[in-house]
Amino acid sequence: MVIVHGYAASPSDHWFAWLERELEARGAEVLIVSLPSPSEPKPGEWQHAIETQVPVLDADTWFVAHSLGSIAVLRFLASQGRDTTIGGYALVSGFNERLPLLPQLDDFIVADLDHARLAGMATHRIVIAARDDAIVPFAASERLVASLDARFVAVERGGHFLGSDGFTTFPLILIELDKALATRR
Repeated sequence: MVIVHGYAASPSDHWFAWLERELEARGAEVLIVSLPSPSEPKPGEWQHAIETQVPVLDADTWFVAHSLGSIAVLRFLASQGRDTTIGGYALVSGFNERLPLLPQLDDFIVADLDHARLAGMATHRIVIAARDDAIVPFAASERLVASLDARFVAVERGGHFLGSDGFTTFPLILIELDKALATRR
């Protein structure tokens, strides 16, 4: 399991360390990727950090990414060889379009991302979004779901799933991962 934080965050923020502990208690090997300059992110630097920290991808590799980390993971996966397959990914408040409130993230957007290929790389694709997310519009996550042919888990309340929204734990992501992993057995 590879956990990828988002903009202005770190591996110890929000629910990331909690998820790491929960997954390790279930026997998973977990890595929380540390991305450089999270408050002034650059796509190339984030790509390099993921490449360096996640050198091997296989059918047992899963990604859990939050917000901008979702685009970083999709960009990383798109750069991999055509025969690359992974177990899955869960994108929380995922998007791949410009955000009115955060124009400084526009360089991460990939208009011509091969969504069909990204969908084909992973057996399980999950996007979780809250209708009351004030940072990533709910409709942006809906469009990402459609483009990746992902399973959509929509909740009424959750905001952007930040610690400031009350998310220092995140049982829903664990439930969704457990469901997806149960189908592998």
